[in-house]
Amino acid sequence: MLYQFISLFLVSRGLQELIPLNYDKHIMTNIIIRSYHSLGCIYYLTPILLKIEHPLIEIETSRVPPDIEFVLTRSAYFFMWDIYSLSLSNEKEKMLYTLHHLISCGTIVYSLYYEINWYFVTLGLFLAEVTNPITQISETCNLLNYYNNTFEKNYFILMLIIRGFISPCLIIIFMCDLGYKYSIYGSSILTHSILINYVTMTSITFVSIDWLNNKYEQIILADIKKIKN
Repeated sequence: MLYQFISLFLVSRGLQELIPLNYDKHIMTNIIIRSYHSLGCIYYLTPILLKIEHPLIEIETSRVPPDIEFVLTRSAYFFMWDIYSLSLSNEKEKMLYTLHHLISCGTIVYSLYYEINWYFVTLGLFLAEVTNPITQISETCNLLNYYNNTFEKNYFILMLIIRGFISPCLIIIFMCDLGYKYSIYGSSILTHSILINYVTMTSITFVSIDWLNNKYEQIILADIKKIKN
């Protein structure tokens, strides 16, 4: 699956050389690859998550369904590729992206290898990627020095709902489910997989909250500047 991202990168990078505009074509290519990955996750996972019934926390290992395994493997390869591509780019937040990708890739690989808590990982991946296409539109606008405050406000609201409300609620549900199963099964429920998944979701949520705060300040400053002008 890695060849898909490499091929798309080479084709996109080559075609952009024909565009007579002055912008960072490597960053734009990264944006295209990320959009391709996130749209693929949404396309594949939406019907799967709508029909699948699975406990949030698994007590025993269970075979990862082939369609889930395909999506998780695809995402793991994407994170590996983007880490490499980031190392060659001049993106401002490359270290944050790299850390995010390392944590996400490690969690996915662990879940696939031990075949446990894959449902929670899949649900977390879907929530993380469902807003990513809009994120890439915003990144494209910034790259091309175009700013639309109305679009950014709507983008902020969507991210606030998903990253600021749904994701923390998922963590709370996870903890309640963990407490309930702990009362039944005891300390045997406290596996490495559960710890890794919890730390991953919590870390990404904290980063999201920090991002929401920065985006809010950006929107407020844009409004103030508009009023003064």
